[in-house]
Amino acid sequence: MADLNESQAEQAKLDPSDPLDRIAMEALGEERAQAQADADFIDPPPPPGIDPAQTWGQIPFMFGKVLSMAMPELAGVYTEEKCYQWGAGMAAVSDKYGWDAGEVIGRFGPEIALAVASVPLVVPTYQAIKARREEKEREKAPPRQEKDITPSTDHPMSQAPGGFVDPE
Repeated sequence: MADLNESQAEQAKLDPSDPLDRIAMEALGEERAQAQADADFIDPPPPPGIDPAQTWGQIPFMFGKVLSMAMPELAGVYTEEKCYQWGAGMAAVSDKYGWDAGEVIGRFGPEIALAVASVPLVVPTYQAIKARREEKEREKAPPRQEKDITPSTDHPMSQAPGGFVDPE
């Protein structure tokens, strides 16, 4: 603390118009910046606050990305904005029960990563199996017999309107 008071007294004596005093002032500023960096290294400042709603919202957002790979129509459902809104609600519940989103994500992170990595393999495999089953079902099904829909001569639609018969 004595160093800071002495440096403040020195700075008051320095003349900014004097080139040597300007060099001394720059050196003093650099010394202060280095002293602050050293202090921050030893006792780092607290990290900036992380928004719990954003952290909780990452869970359905990741889930939605995985589901969207298999069902593209869900891409509009799991948007960042909607997931953030869900996260805000979940943050209130997590505060009530003392849950931490970072802990949940950290606890299940490897499983989530495995699910995400598996989707590009699982979805095409499922689609191929489904297509093969449908093809076999079509092969097993008896062929459809076409019905003759042309009206015959004795059919009422082939007669003249009004029930009249053409004289021959």
